[in-house]
Amino acid sequence: MYRMLVVDDEKTERECVRFLIEQSGLPLEVSEAGDGREALRRLKETDGADILFTDVQMPLMDGLELIREAEKLFPDMKILIFSSYADFEYARTALTLGVVNYILKPLIPEKLKKSLEGLIGQLDEEAASRKLKDRQQSFMLQYALQLSISGNFAGSRVEPAVLKQLEQFRCMVLVDFNGDFLENNSFVFYESLRCAMRLDMESLNLSPDQALLLLRTPVENPKEWGMRLLSHIQETFQISCWLAISKPLSGQASLKDACAEVEQQMERRFWEPQVHVFTGQDREDAQDGAENGTDENRQLQQIKRALGNRDGAALQEALDSLFAKYRSRQNQSQIYVKFIFSNLLTTLYPFLNEMDGEKKTLDAMISDLYLQPDISEIVRMVQELASRIIGGFSSGPSIRREILEVIDYIGANYGKELSVERLASIVFLTPDYLSRLFKKSMGKSISQYIRQFRMEKAREFLTGTNRKVIDIGEAVGYPNYSYFCQSFREYFGTSPERYRQERRLGDEPDGAFTGPDLH
Repeated sequence: MYRMLVVDDEKTERECVRFLIEQSGLPLEVSEAGDGREALRRLKETDGADILFTDVQMPLMDGLELIREAEKLFPDMKILIFSSYADFEYARTALTLGVVNYILKPLIPEKLKKSLEGLIGQLDEEAASRKLKDRQQSFMLQYALQLSISGNFAGSRVEPAVLKQLEQFRCMVLVDFNGDFLENNSFVFYESLRCAMRLDMESLNLSPDQALLLLRTPVENPKEWGMRLLSHIQETFQISCWLAISKPLSGQASLKDACAEVEQQMERRFWEPQVHVFTGQDREDAQDGAENGTDENRQLQQIKRALGNRDGAALQEALDSLFAKYRSRQNQSQIYVKFIFSNLLTTLYPFLNEMDGEKKTLDAMISDLYLQPDISEIVRMVQELASRIIGGFSSGPSIRREILEVIDYIGANYGKELSVERLASIVFLTPDYLSRLFKKSMGKSISQYIRQFRMEKAREFLTGTNRKVIDIGEAVGYPNYSYFCQSFREYFGTSPERYRQERRLGDEPDGAFTGPDLH
């Protein structure tokens, strides 16, 4: 339904136009104004109209002056004049103002209907063109988001309008579902968040069970807001999920780090299954009121840096400083000490040498730590673990055997379900530990690796075979055709069909993904 404003100082003329339009059955919602000044006020109050149908000779403000003022405010509005003056100068002036047609009174129903049908046809075409342009820009935005979170944005060709949108995001939310919920429900899920939760956001599918939400408005209280979002999802879709909410974003350059942040937060769900909303403030809140919290945080950062550099001497120095502090303290809070050392255990565990034989899981070690009543014994336990790590820095493969096994399994089973839990069971690790180890070894999360592998396989099939797109989607692990097309478009910036059309069958795709360099 389009909006039309009829302007004439003769009430009978306005009523006649309204009657003829109602009889014509055209999709027009008609309102009236008695002169140009009233019409301009109505246009401003209603944010314009699709069609302005105005007389020329009117008191206070004539039709031509109305058109001049209205076009400044609403340049896309269609304008139609009806007048009893068949003056050439009027018609010529009207045409220079962009008037579509000039109809003489008395109105002939057939001529009026034909003119309005032509205008409605133009409006339909323009609406379809805008919709297509919006969809294309949305696809390009999703593609740019994919490049940003994967760290491949530098050097990419992105339109200024898309880059401007990337700078507008203020918060990132990772949603992890219990099952492949998004495969058949992604559209209704995102629309529910936009409508019911009033979220101004863009969405990105990471996998059938993971979605990334990019919010254009900041989140004031992440924990409280996250609980409301969680409640809405659970009540609306009757499905269990987990949320990880980033700290405030600061433009496109912050997207990659924010994605890594929410992925790291989400890993906590494996050992805190009762918690469903994780935020960047959780750890800081846990340390509120603790003595020397800033100093200990600095020491933990030094330990992480030494581990990343595989610098045994720097690691031992940072650990000795931390251990000495807790050996010498009196009347310490056991809860706080265990909190600090459980974090330290979590940081150290991924670096434990794989040649140590049968070793306890991280969950078992943390459980032993919390059951230990003697703080000096807690220090000894962690120090022993650290010594084994330092001793293994000089030997061992760059990529652990478990990671190689997971990579091989993904390569052989990319068309099947590949959950973190399933992959962890194959190499006898906890999902949390495997996630951390994989991210450290490969520089990307398991879900990112699986998606990349599947998308590159899809590209290989599209350019190297004549298989149907729907069959290719199913072959690479996307049995839902529309979800496969959406994921492919997000990853490559174009649809599978168009990608195939633009490349000659059998050509070697540029930048093909061949898996990790293990040598």
